[in-house]
Amino acid sequence: MGMGNTLRGDDGIGSKLVEALRKKGARAVDAGTVPENYIGPVKRLEPDIIVMIDAVHLGREPGSVELLKRDEILENSGFSTHSLSPVLVMERLESETGAAVFMLAIQPADITLGAPLSPGVNLLLKTLPDLLPGT
Repeated sequence: MGMGNTLRGDDGIGSKLVEALRKKGARAVDAGTVPENYIGPVKRLEPDIIVMIDAVHLGREPGSVELLKRDEILENSGFSTHSLSPVLVMERLESETGAAVFMLAIQPADITLGAPLSPGVNLLLKTLPDLLPGT
Protein backbone atom coordinates (compact mmCIF):
# COMPACT_ATOMS: atom_id res chain seq x y z
CA MET A 1 0.00 0.00 0.00
CA GLY A 2 1.75 3.13 -1.22
CA MET A 3 1.12 6.42 0.49
CA GLY A 4 2.12 9.99 -0.25
CA ASN A 5 1.69 13.04 -2.41
CA THR A 6 3.54 12.82 -5.73
CA LEU A 7 3.43 16.62 -6.04
CA ARG A 8 5.63 16.98 -2.95
CA GLY A 9 8.99 15.52 -3.96
CA ASP A 10 10.07 12.60 -1.80
CA ASP A 11 6.66 12.42 -0.11
CA GLY A 12 5.45 10.66 -3.27
CA ILE A 13 7.84 7.72 -2.95
CA GLY A 14 5.15 5.34 -1.62
CA SER A 15 2.89 5.97 -4.60
CA LYS A 16 5.78 5.79 -7.07
CA LEU A 17 7.08 2.52 -5.62
CA VAL A 18 3.60 0.99 -5.86
CA GLU A 19 3.48 1.93 -9.54
CA ALA A 20 6.86 0.26 -10.13
CA LEU A 21 5.81 -2.83 -8.15
CA ARG A 22 2.57 -3.18 -10.13
CA LYS A 23 4.59 -3.24 -13.35
CA LYS A 24 6.40 -6.27 -11.90
CA GLY A 25 3.14 -8.03 -11.11
CA ALA A 26 2.80 -7.25 -7.41
CA ARG A 27 -0.64 -6.77 -5.86
CA ALA A 28 -0.39 -3.17 -4.73
CA VAL A 29 -2.72 -0.29 -3.92
CA ASP A 30 -1.83 3.39 -4.25
CA ALA A 31 -3.62 5.13 -1.37
CA GLY A 32 -2.17 8.59 -2.00
CA THR A 33 -2.74 10.93 0.94
CA VAL A 34 -5.90 9.21 2.16
CA PRO A 35 -4.94 5.63 3.08
CA GLU A 36 -8.05 5.27 5.24
CA ASN A 37 -10.12 5.32 2.03
CA TYR A 38 -8.33 2.23 0.70
CA ILE A 39 -8.87 -0.20 3.55
CA GLY A 40 -11.69 -1.89 1.61
CA PRO A 41 -9.70 -2.41 -1.61
CA VAL A 42 -6.78 -3.80 0.40
CA LYS A 43 -9.12 -6.12 2.33
CA ARG A 44 -10.52 -7.49 -0.96
CA LEU A 45 -6.99 -8.64 -1.88
CA GLU A 46 -7.12 -10.98 1.17
CA PRO A 47 -3.50 -10.37 2.18
CA ASP A 48 -1.57 -12.21 4.87
CA ILE A 49 0.97 -9.38 5.09
CA ILE A 50 0.50 -5.70 4.29
CA VAL A 51 3.42 -3.34 3.80
CA MET A 52 2.55 0.34 3.84
CA ILE A 53 5.19 2.40 2.03
CA ASP A 54 5.62 6.03 3.03
CA ALA A 55 8.08 8.86 3.52
CA VAL A 56 8.83 9.08 7.24
CA HIS A 57 11.30 11.25 9.10
CA LEU A 58 13.81 8.77 10.52
CA GLY A 59 16.67 11.20 11.13
CA ARG A 60 18.84 9.41 8.56
CA GLU A 61 20.29 9.96 5.10
CA PRO A 62 17.68 10.48 2.35
CA GLY A 63 16.72 7.16 0.83
CA SER A 64 17.39 5.22 4.04
CA VAL A 65 14.81 2.52 4.68
CA GLU A 66 13.47 0.93 7.83
CA LEU A 67 10.75 -1.70 8.22
CA LEU A 68 8.66 -0.74 11.25
CA LYS A 69 5.97 -2.40 13.29
CA ARG A 70 3.01 -0.28 14.35
CA ASP A 71 4.30 0.28 17.89
CA GLU A 72 7.66 1.50 16.55
CA ILE A 73 6.20 4.29 14.43
CA LEU A 74 5.40 6.75 17.20
CA GLU A 75 8.95 6.41 18.48
CA ASN A 76 10.60 6.86 15.08
CA SER A 77 8.47 9.18 12.99
CA GLY A 78 8.58 12.91 13.12
CA PHE A 79 5.90 13.93 10.65
CA SER A 80 3.05 12.74 8.52
CA THR A 81 1.35 14.37 5.55
CA HIS A 82 -1.80 12.30 5.98
CA SER A 83 -5.10 13.39 7.43
CA LEU A 84 -5.37 10.26 9.56
CA SER A 85 -2.43 8.85 11.48
CA PRO A 86 -0.74 5.94 9.67
CA VAL A 87 -0.79 4.12 13.02
CA LEU A 88 -4.59 4.26 13.08
CA VAL A 89 -4.72 3.01 9.49
CA MET A 90 -2.41 0.13 10.44
CA GLU A 91 -4.69 -0.76 13.36
CA ARG A 92 -7.75 -0.74 11.08
CA LEU A 93 -5.98 -2.85 8.45
CA GLU A 94 -4.96 -5.39 11.10
CA SER A 95 -8.50 -5.49 12.47
CA GLU A 96 -10.26 -5.71 9.10
CA THR A 97 -7.90 -8.15 7.35
CA GLY A 98 -6.22 -10.15 10.11
CA ALA A 99 -2.95 -9.51 8.25
CA ALA A 100 0.37 -8.55 9.76
CA VAL A 101 0.92 -4.87 8.90
CA PHE A 102 4.28 -3.13 8.59
CA MET A 103 5.50 0.30 7.50
CA LEU A 104 8.34 0.50 5.01
CA ALA A 105 9.55 3.93 6.11
CA ILE A 106 11.73 5.88 3.69
CA GLN A 107 13.71 8.94 4.77
CA PRO A 108 12.86 11.91 2.53
CA ALA A 109 15.13 14.83 1.74
CA ASP A 110 12.61 17.31 0.33
CA ILE A 111 8.81 17.25 0.52
CA THR A 112 8.14 20.77 -0.70
CA LEU A 113 5.49 21.31 -3.35
CA GLY A 114 6.92 20.88 -6.84
CA ALA A 115 10.22 19.34 -5.74
CA PRO A 116 11.56 16.36 -7.71
CA LEU A 117 12.61 13.14 -6.02
CA SER A 118 15.95 13.62 -4.29
CA PRO A 119 18.89 11.59 -5.68
CA GLY A 120 18.90 9.13 -2.75
CA VAL A 121 15.16 8.47 -2.92
CA ASN A 122 15.23 8.25 -6.72
CA LEU A 123 17.97 5.60 -6.53
CA LEU A 124 15.80 3.64 -4.13
CA LEU A 125 12.87 3.85 -6.58
CA LYS A 126 15.09 2.35 -9.29
CA THR A 127 16.53 -0.49 -7.17
CA LEU A 128 13.98 -1.50 -4.52
CA PRO A 129 11.32 -3.05 -6.81
CA ASP A 130 13.81 -5.72 -7.88
CA LEU A 131 14.72 -6.54 -4.28
CA LEU A 132 11.24 -7.02 -2.83
CA PRO A 133 9.77 -10.53 -2.67
CA GLY A 134 6.72 -11.24 -4.77
CA THR A 135 7.85 -9.08 -7.68
